[in-house]
Amino acid sequence: MLKLLLRLLGRRVLHKAAARHAQPGGLLDARLGLALLRDRRVPPGAKLLAFGLGVGLTALLIASELPLEGLWSVVFPLFGFLMDTALDGLEALVLPLLLTALLLPFLASRPLVARIRRERRGLLADTDGPVVDVESYAPRAARIASRS
Repeated sequence: MLKLLLRLLGRRVLHKAAARHAQPGGLLDARLGLALLRDRRVPPGAKLLAFGLGVGLTALLIASELPLEGLWSVVFPLFGFLMDTALDGLEALVLPLLLTALLLPFLASRPLVARIRRERRGLLADTDGPVVDVESYAPRAARIASRS
């Protein structure tokens, strides 16, 4: 009974903690990340960096699970091997994409992310001009001004 109660309360606490951040516009907005991944205005460097970090974090997770997976394959030889193979395969395919979608809004330029977020909500007017990323071009503009 105590185990069931803790499991239900733990699920409720996790839901309360993550529900606010998982909504559109929150910290864990995977749909925005997937939209940024498909958008051509996001530079490929940011996409590759996010994907590389996702693959690296997935590799760390899989490496940390190896001792436990070895124990499962010793205790349940055939079942443990099959489950381990299926879960690791699914983990290696889905987790990097999910982590990429979660990291990309933080790695792409802020004005572009804000513009795409407004477009997705339908708040962007036709009079809005192109996105100018001032942060990326500030050092270049300073170099040009110093030459004059």
